[in-house]
Amino acid sequence: MNPLRFSTLVLAGGKGTRMKSALPKVLHKACGRTLLAHVLETAREAGASRHVVVVGVGRDEVKAELASLSFATEDVWQEQQKGTGHAALTALPAFGGSVSLVVILNGDGPLLRAETLRAFVENHSKKKADLSLGVMELEIPFGYGRIVKKGGKPSAIVEEKEASEKEKKIKTVNGGLYAVSAKLLLQLLPRLQASKRTGEIYLTDIVALAAKAKKKLEAFPISSAELGGVNDLLQLAEAEAVLRRRRIEQWLKDGVRIEAPEAFWPDGNVICEPGAVLGPNVVLKGSTKIASGSVIEAGCVLIDSVVESGAVVKAYSHLEGAVVKGGAQIGPFARLRPGAAIGEEARIGNFVEVKKSVIGKGSKANHLSYIGDAEVGEGVNIGCGFVACNYDGVNKHKTTIEDGAFIGSNVNTVAPVTVGKDAYVATGSTVTRNVPDGALAVGRAKQENKEGYADRLRSRMQAAKKAKGKV
Repeated sequence: MNPLRFSTLVLAGGKGTRMKSALPKVLHKACGRTLLAHVLETAREAGASRHVVVVGVGRDEVKAELASLSFATEDVWQEQQKGTGHAALTALPAFGGSVSLVVILNGDGPLLRAETLRAFVENHSKKKADLSLGVMELEIPFGYGRIVKKGGKPSAIVEEKEASEKEKKIKTVNGGLYAVSAKLLLQLLPRLQASKRTGEIYLTDIVALAAKAKKKLEAFPISSAELGGVNDLLQLAEAEAVLRRRRIEQWLKDGVRIEAPEAFWPDGNVICEPGAVLGPNVVLKGSTKIASGSVIEAGCVLIDSVVESGAVVKAYSHLEGAVVKGGAQIGPFARLRPGAAIGEEARIGNFVEVKKSVIGKGSKANHLSYIGDAEVGEGVNIGCGFVACNYDGVNKHKTTIEDGAFIGSNVNTVAPVTVGKDAYVATGSTVTRNVPDGALAVGRAKQENKEGYADRLRSRMQAAKKAKGKV
């Protein structure tokens, strides 16, 4: 049997009461991924070919999360939460009587590295062990099950609630990681008994059962920085900081220029190519992709967006669901909403908002404009204060501005409307009808100047104010 091929049994049915949240614990996120997704992705990278997940509290939500993953999983419902042993017993029928290796993990342990898990499985195979345990050495072992040894090998795990004063002094503790064949699980799990003190069925009791059956047990030491679980929001924050730091260190080694590593927040699914430059206080979330040669300046937030090579996103811009082609410049203080597609060498300047619109190559909207539900061709100039009036109170409508058009400042286009190729829209116009190619559109009221009227108006206003004060 290939030692790197195994099945995963993930225990993800617990309540997580210490999180003080209605959200199931395993669905809390660290660096953009749920704790459960971190665990399953680690197992997949380490070589797991099958993933069985025990779900309980928040069953529908957890199943929805499993369905969203890019690889197949199987879920087993633990209708009543009677402990970790009961959870594993509930999942046992999924494995039948196979001799395949099963690795049991907790669904709240996002810090375990794939290479560590792979080494754990390889050691199990190399030592020809029947049951292997991932263990930690802790100076303060409070709250963890203690590893009792006999002849240098594990002989039992005693939970904190069950431990004697002598056993509580043991510093080798259970990390919640097991490697065991499905066949041996079939022998051991049905023999588990509920604790007289707590009423729970502990998975940890399989260690004592295996030792009594003269099975070969191995303890595999793993750093607490990897095996530690998440039990409350403080630990969640600490785990997220570790995951973030790992990603930053890897990117720096790969050649990504991160100007302030201590003030940078990348999610776990973000892709950033070597040669990109990332400024201070940048936040990258979701499925964002940053190409080599692009620059993301300070304070930018990018969510599910793509920035191609040579593009620059200037300071404090916000992009969500947007695509920025090579050589384009965004911001500063720009907002690209879902569906914004900015063409090569285009310019979207300060305080410009673009939503569900295509901006053609070399076009520019340099300041203080809203472009929504629009298609803008190549080489278009959009002046300051432009608004694509796309919403009539019920439906959204499209504005089309064709290649080479010039849109003056303070122009409104009332969609649906088209401004033709090389057309010119005069400053201050409101465009309600299509503008033909090469035409000049002027849509504004005729200006009238009334001599002396301002002085008379001001006098009336001041008299009215004085009269009001006497009342």
